[in-house]
Amino acid sequence: MARTKHFATRTGSGNRTDANASSSQAAGPTTTPTTRGTEGGDNTQQTNPTTSPATGGRRGPRRARQAMPRGSQKKPYRFKPGTVALREIRHFQKQTNLLIPAASFMRQVRSITHALAPPQINRWTAEALVALQEAAEDYLVGLFSDSMLCAIHARRVTLMRKDFELARRLGGKGRPW
Repeated sequence: MARTKHFATRTGSGNRTDANASSSQAAGPTTTPTTRGTEGGDNTQQTNPTTSPATGGRRGPRRARQAMPRGSQKKPYRFKPGTVALREIRHFQKQTNLLIPAASFMRQVRSITHALAPPQINRWTAEALVALQEAAEDYLVGLFSDSMLCAIHARRVTLMRKDFELARRLGGKGRPW
């Protein structure tokens, strides 16, 4: 007689992912070999009933449990949308350090200086670069907050280009149109 895998009905013993472990406790000797040896020394094959007396129907195998590998990890916890964003807002509002990386900001300043300034002006002191970076970040934070107010006024929560344009136009910041 060929060995077949039968699934036993669940007992209230807890969450079990292995069908052999639940059938070995619920039905006595198993049809598949175990590593601990046989229980009671009986080598005869016994099959578990696959019909439930309460429902009268046949319970098939759970495909989701079979498809997952045994050593797979649990899904990571996901926060509701917006929770992490609010946490990041609180985190960055508490910080006092600069947000733009200093090396990339210096590179941009040097490229703009090379493009717009006369050739003899090509050096910056460290204090001047820090002051310029603080002023630039202050301007950007103000522009973002004004743009967010424009988006909320338009009954949206997504910032768009037109919000930045309107905020610059109303605040008198940047180039005039």
